[in-house]
Amino acid sequence: MKDSRYRFGWWRVAMLIPVALVAFAPASQAQIEVAVAGDAVPGGTVTATVTITDGSTPQSFAWTQEEGVTAVLTGDDTATVTVDLGALSAYKNMLFHVLAEPPIDEDELPPNVPLPEGEFPAGLQDRFEVVGLNPFALEEAALVTLEVEVVTSSGTYHGEAEIHAMLPWKPALGIRNVPIGIPVLLHGKDQASYDWTLTAPGGSGATLMDATTQNPEFVPDVAGRYDVMVTEETDGEKALVTLQIYAGTWRGTIVGQDGEGRPVADAACTGCHSFTLDQFTPWAQTGHAEIFSDSLDTNTHYGENCFSCHTVGFDLEVANGGFDDAPGYDDFLEAGLLNVPGDNWTTVLADYPAMAQLANIQCENCHGPQLGNAHTQGDPRTSLSSDSCATCHGEPLRHGRFQQWQLSGHANYELAIDESQSGSCARCHTGNGFLTWLPILLDDNPATDPTADVTVDWTADETHPITCQTCHDPHSIGTVSGDDSNATVRISGDTPPLIAGFTVTDAGRGAICMTCHNSRRGLRNDATFATFYGTSEAARAPHGSSQTDVLLGQNAYFVAVGAPGGHAGVEDTCVTCHMQETPPPDVLSYDQGGTNHTFFAGENSCDTCHPGLTGAIIQAPIEASLMELRGMIEDALLELIGDQIAAGNTIDLGGQATITNASDVADIEFGESHGRQAMTVTFMDTTMVGPLRMQDVDVVPPAPAAAFDIYDVSPPSLIKAGWNWNLVNSDGSLGVHNPSFVTEVLDDAIAGLMSDEEPCIADGDTMCLNKDRFQVEVAWRDFQDNTGSGQVAPAGSDDSGIFYFFDPNNWEMLIKVLDGCAITNNYWVFFAATTNVEFTLRVTDTQENVTKVYTNPLGQAANAVTDTSAFATCP
Repeated sequence: MKDSRYRFGWWRVAMLIPVALVAFAPASQAQIEVAVAGDAVPGGTVTATVTITDGSTPQSFAWTQEEGVTAVLTGDDTATVTVDLGALSAYKNMLFHVLAEPPIDEDELPPNVPLPEGEFPAGLQDRFEVVGLNPFALEEAALVTLEVEVVTSSGTYHGEAEIHAMLPWKPALGIRNVPIGIPVLLHGKDQASYDWTLTAPGGSGATLMDATTQNPEFVPDVAGRYDVMVTEETDGEKALVTLQIYAGTWRGTIVGQDGEGRPVADAACTGCHSFTLDQFTPWAQTGHAEIFSDSLDTNTHYGENCFSCHTVGFDLEVANGGFDDAPGYDDFLEAGLLNVPGDNWTTVLADYPAMAQLANIQCENCHGPQLGNAHTQGDPRTSLSSDSCATCHGEPLRHGRFQQWQLSGHANYELAIDESQSGSCARCHTGNGFLTWLPILLDDNPATDPTADVTVDWTADETHPITCQTCHDPHSIGTVSGDDSNATVRISGDTPPLIAGFTVTDAGRGAICMTCHNSRRGLRNDATFATFYGTSEAARAPHGSSQTDVLLGQNAYFVAVGAPGGHAGVEDTCVTCHMQETPPPDVLSYDQGGTNHTFFAGENSCDTCHPGLTGAIIQAPIEASLMELRGMIEDALLELIGDQIAAGNTIDLGGQATITNASDVADIEFGESHGRQAMTVTFMDTTMVGPLRMQDVDVVPPAPAAAFDIYDVSPPSLIKAGWNWNLVNSDGSLGVHNPSFVTEVLDDAIAGLMSDEEPCIADGDTMCLNKDRFQVEVAWRDFQDNTGSGQVAPAGSDDSGIFYFFDPNNWEMLIKVLDGCAITNNYWVFFAATTNVEFTLRVTDTQENVTKVYTNPLGQAANAVTDTSAFATCP
C-alpha cells in the first residue's frame, strides 16, 4: 500500500457522483502529469496518459501495475497505456481478501503498534453471515494503482495513476435487516462446496447470484423476509443453515426540536420507546442526534459527501425512502442553506419536514430500515460486531476508528472464541460476556456477586470480542469525538469491586479498562499468603494484563501494598496516555487527530508531562531486573528439584517425563501457562517438556507415600518471587505504569531469593519449634468436604506442640521436631494424630528453606510417624 493518505475519503464522492476521469499528480513530480480517462467499471477499459511538463524530449516510458485486481496493460512502453480492468468476480474476490487482512501494512504502522502474529484475527470470520462492509474496504478493493517511469532529456521521473473501479456494493451494517435496492453480500464457512438457495417474499424478482460459491449475493427488491439457506458441512456431518434476512425502506423519526435545539421524536415511536425500551432520551443528547443539524447551522464545508453517514438512507443511486428521496430534497439543495451558517435547521424543519424526519444519525442508521417486518424481530436489527459502526467510522482519514480498533488486542476474535464458552473468561474476553456481566457490575444490590461467573447463552459463532458497543453505549456516546472527546463509556469514575480484590475510585473513563485489566486472583500479598501456601492456589500467576494492580500498587509480595503510583491520579487514567496523549497511526487519522483506538501508548508519551523522559529510560533497568529475577527463579527451581532428588524422590513432569537426576536438566525456563506459574524443562539430550504449570509438577516419594505438588515443598520466597515476576511481566509496561512500585517489587523479590530465608512467625495456625527454626502447619479436610487449618493448642515446649482441628478441647495431633544431629546427622520429625480425616502436615526448615510434607488420606486412621532422616540440614 502506498501513500494511503491520498486515497482515503475518495470512496464517498465516487459512489455518490459517478466519474470517468481520475487524475493524480504528486506535487513532488512537477515535470510530468498523469491523467486517467474512461469508464472505470469492472471489465471496462480506461487509459492512462503521462504528459511531460518541462518541455524536455521523451526517451522512454515504462508502465507497471503496483496494486489491485490484475489488469491487462497494452502500450505499456508508450505515453498512453490502455488498461483492461478485471472482471467483477475478481473485484469481489479482492474485496473479501481486503476484509480478511490487516487494514494497513506493517511499514505504515508507528513503532509502538505491532501487527498481530499469524493469521489476522480481526478480519472477516469463518461464519455463515451477512457481510458488513466499510468504506475503506470498498475503496481498497476498487483501487488499481499504476506506476510510470519516464526518461526524458532532462532526467528520469516517476508518476502514479489511481483507477477507482465503480463497484456495485455499498457500506453495510452486517445485520439481517437491510434496505431494498442495495446488494446483500453473504459469507459462508470454509468448506468444499456450497448450495445456497433463496426464498423471496411475494412480488419479488430477486435472484441469488454466485450460489455455488462461498460468497453469494442478492438485491432485495420488495419489503419482506428473504430466507437464504445453505448446507453446512462439519466433520462429515451436514446441517441446513438458514439466514432470515428482512428488507425494508427508511422511515425516520425526527418531527421537531425542543427548547435546547435537540430533536423531538415521532410519538408513533415514543409511544412504546418511552418506558423500559426508551433509547430516545439518551440518544437525543448525543452527537449522533445533531451531526446534520449542527453542521448545517455552523459548517462552511458541508454537503452531499457527508450525507451518507449524517442522514438516514442517503443514496443517490437507489430509491428506497432515504433522505435524498424525501419530497423537497432538490429544493433544499437549491435553497442556499448549505455552507452558509445560520439557523438553517429550523428552516428545514419548517419547510422540508419530510427530509428533516430523516436527518441526523438515527435508530435506522444502526438498526436498519424501519419499514419492514424486522421491527419486532429483535435479533435481525442488532449486532455486537464493530462492523455496524464501521459503515461510518471506518473511512480514514477522518473516520478511521474501526481500522485502528482492528489493530488492537481488543479485536482478537480468535481469543474471544477460545474463551467464549467459559462464564469466567467470557466476561472480559468477549463483548457478549461483558455486556451480560455489566448489569451486575453496575447494580448496588449486595445480593449480587460481581466476581461470579456469568451464564453463557451464546455460541462460538455468535461471539464477538471487545467491540465498540462493549465499551460505548451507542445511545449515549457524547457529542465530541475529536481531540477533546467527551465520549462516554459504560463504566466511569469508580470501578466496581474488581476480581483482583480491591476497588479503584476516581479513575475517570479508565474505570472501564480497570474492570478487566487486573490480576483477577483476589488479594495476593504477604498478609494473605498463608491462605494459599500448601494448596494448589500457591501456583497461581496473575491473569494477563495486570495493569491496574501495578498502577495502584496492589497484589505483590515482599512490599507494602496499597500505595498508588502517581499515574493513578491522572485524569481518566488509562484513557489519557493510551488514547488521548498518543496519536493514532497517521494513515488512519486526519493529522493524527482524535483518540487512538489501537490503545498502544506512544513511545514518547511520557514526554508530555515529563519533558525529556522517555519510556525507554524507565524500562531499561526494569527489564534488566526482570531478567535477573527470572534467572534466579530458574536457578531456585533447579535447586529445589535437586534437593528433592537428593532426598530420595523423583520429579514427575505432568506425566510427560521424569527427572531422576538433576544433572539431566540442561535448562529451566520460568513463565506462565493458563493462569499458573509454569516452567519449561530442557534436558541434556535437547528434548523439551512444557510449559508445565507448577501444580502439574509432582514430587514422587518412594512407595507407599503419595506424590505431592512441588510447590508444597517450595520455599515461600520462591513462590512469592514467581508471582512478582509474572505480575510485572504481564503488566506489559516494563515499569512505566508505576516505576517506584515495580522497582521495589522486583528488588525485594531478588533480595528475598538471595537471602533464601524467611523466619518462622508463630500464630494461631503456625507453630515454631526447635529455637524457632522449624515452621509447622497442618491443613485438614473432613468427610463433608469442609477444610481448615490446624490450630495451635495452648500447650507445648521448644521442640513439641499440639494441634486441634475442630474443638479447642479436642486435640488431634502431637508433633515433635528434635535435634538428632549428634546421632544421625539429621533433624527428626515425630508425630501422632488421633484422627481419620485427611490432613497435610508441612514442616519447613526456615534456615535452609527445605520442607517435608506428610499426608494422611481421608478415611484412614493416621499412623504414627518417626522420621529420623527428615532434615539433613545439620547443624
